[in-house]
Amino acid sequence: MSRARVLALVLPMTLAAGCSDDTAEPQSELTDELAAHDGRPCPDELPVGDDPDGYGFGTNEPAEERPSMLSPEKVWVCKYWAGGQSTGSHQTYRWQLEGEPRKVGEDVRGALIEFLDELEPAEEDRACTADLGPRWMVSYSHEGDLTGVVIDDFGCDEVRLTDEPFEKAPGDPDQEGTVPGVLAGPTRLLLAAVDAR
Repeated sequence: MSRARVLALVLPMTLAAGCSDDTAEPQSELTDELAAHDGRPCPDELPVGDDPDGYGFGTNEPAEERPSMLSPEKVWVCKYWAGGQSTGSHQTYRWQLEGEPRKVGEDVRGALIEFLDELEPAEEDRACTADLGPRWMVSYSHEGDLTGVVIDDFGCDEVRLTDEPFEKAPGDPDQEGTVPGVLAGPTRLLLAAVDAR
């Protein structure tokens, strides 16, 4: 058999071996949640999960670790107010979107990244004022994957994360891309940076 014919038979097998699954580039596992929700970064109502006191805040348990989060590419800020709902003799609250999501300029991304790096588990024993105000969600996209940073603009200025703002309650234990529980950080600086007030 001629050398040229041997090469003609061996070369395709070599190329095919080079394209096996073992050497393939890893595929991104991120879901394009932004597209799945028709380009909307914030839900009309924050999902409610574990709600021990009926105010719709979510869990009161501190996070067990600092979060490690994806870098924001597009950023929006959304404002939520509490609306009361009666369930028999019990009054509960749900957090409703006020107005439309507002896209935040590129100049804020650096401040947001710095803020996310400073988030840490909240103290176990926190003394908070008994007032009520708006909640803000800074929703950001990384390759279409949404992350919600929900900030209570009252009380202890608590922060809760959600790795799917339309389906998972902030701080809920069923988080895959963020940590569950309550976090603390320089919330006033972030709200000022995104001109949330």
